[in-house]
This record gives sequence, C-alpha cells and structure tokens, in this order.
Amino acid sequence: MTDSRSVTIDRLPGAVCVYCASSRAADPSYRELARDLGQRLAEGARTLVYGGSREGSMGALADGALAAGGRVIGVMPGFLQALEIAHDRLSELHIVGDLRERKQWMLCRASAVIALPGGTGTFEELLEALTLKRLGIFLGPIVICNQHDFYAPLLALLEAAIAERFMVERHRQMWTVVRTAAEAIKAIDDAPDWPADALSFAAP
Repeated sequence: MTDSRSVTIDRLPGAVCVYCASSRAADPSYRELARDLGQRLAEGARTLVYGGSREGSMGALADGALAAGGRVIGVMPGFLQALEIAHDRLSELHIVGDLRERKQWMLCRASAVIALPGGTGTFEELLEALTLKRLGIFLGPIVICNQHDFYAPLLALLEAAIAERFMVERHRQMWTVVRTAAEAIKAIDDAPDWPADALSFAAP
C-alpha cells in the first residue's frame, strides 16, 4: 500500500488546479464562467493546471487563459483522449496512466484548487481535495464556484456532516463558496491559512 504522504510534491509557484467538465451539452453560461476564470488566472500570472480537454468548460477555461497569454498545463489519462479530446494548443500536455495518477499529478503541483460545476469526475476530484486537506496533506485554498446554486445540495450535505458530528465546525474553513470568477480569484488570496497539524483534529 502506498502512503499518500510519501508522494512527491512539486508545487509550481502560483499554480491553480481547476476541476470542471468536458460536457458540450451543459448551459453555455457554465462555459462563459470557465473562460472568464481562465482569463483572470492568466492576467494574474497564475499557471492553470486542469484536465487537458478542449471540450466543454475545460476547453473554455484553457482558451480563456491562452488568449490572455497564460501558461496552461493539461493532464489526461491516455484512455480518455478519444472521449475528452485533448487540447492542441496547451503550454504542456501530460498523458498519464489513469484517473488516480491524473488527480495526484494535478493536486501535487497546485497551491490552490477551484471547482466549477461538473459531473461525477468533478465531484470526485473536489471531495478528494477536501479529504486531503482535512488530513493535512493538501493545505491550500479550495474554492467552490456555486454558479446557479449548482453546489447547493453538496454544501447542504457538508453542513449535515458537521451537524451530525462526522466533521467538526473547524472543517467548514476548508472551503470558500463563490459565484463568479472574480470572487474565486479573491477567495484564493483571502483564504485563511490551514494548519499543517490538521490531522490532529481530523476526527471528531
């Protein structure tokens, strides 16, 4: 069994990992948010690390950053290349073996996480980041973009976990909820420090 604390962490200065979807069928406003976020990340000289697709919110995110002269790093498992369709204009594209390696690669190089609306893959990535922050493995800001109240059910579930004492009140500080790209950038800058000894209060 691999101890996740032994994983090599090579954070890129100012890198932000963004979780989002490759769906082309979702409302265009989700892609507009993604494009705006990509542009703002680039204008702030932040490196974008994301899933590598040219489709849906993923593609809009990368296009927004690239149009503003930003550095964009994509990470995609080889078996998903046909489904998600890799972006062909990225600063870097890393092809990895599986989804687990993708998540690890992205998070180990980022100093902050932003989750845009998405499907099960986005949910999995966001919840893993929250879990690793709870355990003191990832300490950076985690920002949830609650556009159109998309994440209201998940936020209610997290609140229920705190209310039922599966988590402690302090765990609410692990994430920040916003609605716009501008608010997401500000939330990264304003996020409270998360203690390296978070494991000491991980369990209620």
